[in-house]
Amino acid sequence: MANWKRVWCILLSLATIITAVIVVCVYYTNPSDPSFTINEFYVSALNLSDISSTTTAVNQTLSFDMKLHNKNKAMGAYYDPVRITFSYVPNIKLTFVVAEYTVPKFYQHNQKSKYVRETVATRGIAPFNRTVTSSVFKVEVFTKVGFTSPAYRKKGSVGRGANVRVGQTGVKDSKKGIKLFEVAGVNGRLGGLGLQKVLLVISMAIMFVII
Repeated sequence: MANWKRVWCILLSLATIITAVIVVCVYYTNPSDPSFTINEFYVSALNLSDISSTTTAVNQTLSFDMKLHNKNKAMGAYYDPVRITFSYVPNIKLTFVVAEYTVPKFYQHNQKSKYVRETVATRGIAPFNRTVTSSVFKVEVFTKVGFTSPAYRKKGSVGRGANVRVGQTGVKDSKKGIKLFEVAGVNGRLGGLGLQKVLLVISMAIMFVII
């Protein structure tokens, strides 16, 4: 009986070690790209309630609040300069770049967020059509990101974008934050959630089999 208890304890210990190793591997393999969310967006020239915005020479600014978030639980992220481009989109065939902003390179700890709140001068945003109830702007982010894991120190390209609809107050229509999604032609480097789930399932299966 004592021998069986010893074997049982050994098997349970092995299962615990194996599970711990798998969990560590899950957190340190296939990191997720950072996420980008537009919390606030304001175009002064499109605010119909502001008299000065009716002239093209005055009040030509664009204000935004963007959240940059490292989703990884066990990896810090190294960002190259983050280039943010703002474009006006009068229709699906035309796009005009009206402003740009660059966030200097920085390091971000695991599961931390950085908020970029800035007002930038534009290249001139005339009230394109003041009878239109809303206008569309495209916000795009391009950078390179590496991680503290030795296997992912080499930085990979990250490109994200989203359309922001602005009403006659100059503020974005959506009350919620607008998440930026992968830009066509810029490969996301990660997307390892599938492997992480498989490893977790395997670890749970081992535990159930032994127990």
